[in-house]
Amino acid sequence: MANADGTLSAIQEGFRMMHGLQCGFCTPGMIMRASVLLRENPDPTEEEIRYGISGNLCRCTGYQNIVKAVQYAAAKMNGRTLQEAAE
Repeated sequence: MANADGTLSAIQEGFRMMHGLQCGFCTPGMIMRASVLLRENPDPTEEEIRYGISGNLCRCTGYQNIVKAVQYAAAKMNGRTLQEAAE
């Protein structure tokens, strides 16, 4: 998932920056699913993100920060900041 130079991908960075990581139980699946979701839909709505990750169970976060992480990644991959994407 990391970039060729070893830096974090936008998705990994999103999970780190938006605190989408808790116990780590769901993290690999969420990151992989987010990758597919953003490949299929580069600018998903919050509802589309929630539906897209609904097959993965998270025992800690209640999904809020995971959704924010995917929004962060989508914004970054589209050349926007998270704040710009929210407007």
